[in-house]
Amino acid sequence: MPSGRFNIFLYPKSLDMRAGYDRLAYLCKEELGINPYQGAIFIFFNRERNRTKIFFYDGSGCCVFSKRLEQGRFKVPMIKDGEAYGVVPSSDLALLLEGVDISQLQRPKHWPSPEVD
Repeated sequence: MPSGRFNIFLYPKSLDMRAGYDRLAYLCKEELGINPYQGAIFIFFNRERNRTKIFFYDGSGCCVFSKRLEQGRFKVPMIKDGEAYGVVPSSDLALLLEGVDISQLQRPKHWPSPEVD
């Protein structure tokens, strides 16, 4: 998996988990309107929300990871009406993949960056 800060987009519809590289790239570009080769991560879920596929381009090729929860379901954050996709903070990716409900997280208040002379 890539490290650092990156954009993570949630596909809003259920996905047939047989989809491969080309189909996932097509969905990113045509349905979400986002270039799949920009270095972002795209997360897709099946209807039951117990399987996920993660698609991203690492600069040399496309990568697809999949995960099946043995118990429970992924707690997929709600996508606001009228939005083509959801966005997840990169710091929440591991929690989301563990089945944690990230909408219930309490985040500390951000402070202003210190001024540099």
